[in-house]
Amino acid sequence: MWFKALILVAASIVSAAVAPSVLVASVPAAEAAPVSHYYFELGGTGSAEPAPECTSSYTYANQALNGGIAVPVCYPASAGPLEGGDGTIPGLGAPSYDASVKHGVENLLSAVESRHRTHPDARFTITGYSQGAEVAGDVLAEIAGGRTGIPRSLVDGMLYGDPRQPGTGVESIVPKGVSALGFSSSGPGPVNFPGIPVERFCIRTDGVCDASSPLSVPGYLTQHPRYPQRGGIISQTLAHDGGNGTTWYAPSS
Repeated sequence: MWFKALILVAASIVSAAVAPSVLVASVPAAEAAPVSHYYFELGGTGSAEPAPECTSSYTYANQALNGGIAVPVCYPASAGPLEGGDGTIPGLGAPSYDASVKHGVENLLSAVESRHRTHPDARFTITGYSQGAEVAGDVLAEIAGGRTGIPRSLVDGMLYGDPRQPGTGVESIVPKGVSALGFSSSGPGPVNFPGIPVERFCIRTDGVCDASSPLSVPGYLTQHPRYPQRGGIISQTLAHDGGNGTTWYAPSS
């Protein structure tokens, strides 16, 4: 009997060794993939770079996006015949300011709509500096007006040195329709973009977004270049999207 019992014990040990293992630890539920956050960026006049960089206006800011994904948008960024997209002065043969803005709106809207089709849950921050702020504002107005297939709840905007700054921007001061050297005033931009938080950033006396005093003429030269600089206003604020209204800055001495 003891021999038979020994055989049965041995058999049970072998069976346990070759039997499929039973998992006792529970398999954790699959975590939802994080929602992507894209920053569509339009640089200022004279900042154009070859694709895929497209603009130098956001070079430093893109180093601190906290996981956000930069999507620079190429467009002429010119104001011919005064300045070329690469900063050449004069910009003979370059697209006029009006033509450049038109190209920018078309390219930006196409880029945002295309990305929304492939990433329908992604968040979009639409941002522009100087001429790029005018382009970004036009596209934000299209989305806010329901004239695209992009839900407003997925979008916010950040505009730096906006020439259409309500009340003080150069296009708010110059009457709508006045035109010279390829530039036509479009009048002030909207104060609000229904359903979309949009924050504007302006340095006092910057002649682009604050053309309200004689100091705005020299201010254009001294204050307007501050936004895209290393450690400048764009770098300090771009990752803190979702604000509304206007943030004003004191001019530097």
